[in-house]
Amino acid sequence: MENEKWLVIGEDSRLKELATMLRSPSRTVFYKRTTVWNEELNKLVLEFQPNKIILPILPLKIEVEQLYGISQVKFYTGRLTMHWKHLLEKNESLCYLQQESFIWQNARLTAEGFIATFYGLEQKCIYGQNFTIAGFGRIAKMLASLLVKMGANVHIVARSVVQVSEAKAYGYKATNLDDRLWSINEGIFINTIPAKWITESFKEHVPAVLYDLASEPGCLDIDAEQLQTYVLLPSLPGKYFAHDAAEILCKAIEEEENC
Repeated sequence: MENEKWLVIGEDSRLKELATMLRSPSRTVFYKRTTVWNEELNKLVLEFQPNKIILPILPLKIEVEQLYGISQVKFYTGRLTMHWKHLLEKNESLCYLQQESFIWQNARLTAEGFIATFYGLEQKCIYGQNFTIAGFGRIAKMLASLLVKMGANVHIVARSVVQVSEAKAYGYKATNLDDRLWSINEGIFINTIPAKWITESFKEHVPAVLYDLASEPGCLDIDAEQLQTYVLLPSLPGKYFAHDAAEILCKAIEEEENC
C-alpha cells in the first residue's frame, strides 16, 4: 500500500493534536500552523505532495494567485468563502462541518468552553444568573441545557417560529426576536446566530455585555464601541479542549475514510 501523505493546516490547537492522531505506519502527516495560504505554503505543498489536506474551521486567507500542487488532493474543509469554493470545485472535498456527529459533539464542547470563559471573565457563579440566548440551534440547545442544570434562568430569543416553539416545548421562556417585547440590557447575553443581525434598529436592545459564540465576523452590524463589553469567542473547543476537540474531528475524518 502506497504511503499516504496528509497535510493539516491551521492555527487552532486541535489541529496540531489532530495531526498526531492521524499518523500511522501507512500515513505521513505534516502539520503547518498558519492562517494564510501564501507562497510558503505553495512551496510546502509542491515539496511534500500530500494526498489529503485538512483545512481549519475558519477559511484561510489567500495571498497567492494560484494554489500549487493540489490537482489530485482530497480536501477536508471547514467554512469556505466563495473564492475557496471556486478554487476547489475540481477537487474531491468533504465539509466536516456538515457531519451531524461532529456538529453536535463540537456544540457540546463549545457550550462547556463558554462556561469556562464566563468563570474566567465574570468571576461569578452561574446559579441564579439570567442568561438570554439568541438562536436555538445546536450550540444554543447544548448551552441552555447546561446553564439550566446549573441553576441559571434562561430566555431564548429567535426569529424562527419553529425555534421559538421548540424552546417553549423544552420549558424555556422564549420570545420572537422581532417582537421587540424583550430586553437584553439586563443579565448576560449570548449570541449563537451566525449573521450580523444586531443593527441600528436593535439599538435600544443592545446589551451592556454581549458574548458572541457565532463565528467571525459575529453578530454586530454596529460599532462594537457602543457596547460596554463585546467578546467574540470563536473556536472555543480548540482553546479549552484541544485533545477532545481533535478526537471528535479525527473520528469524523476516519469515518469518511472508511466509507
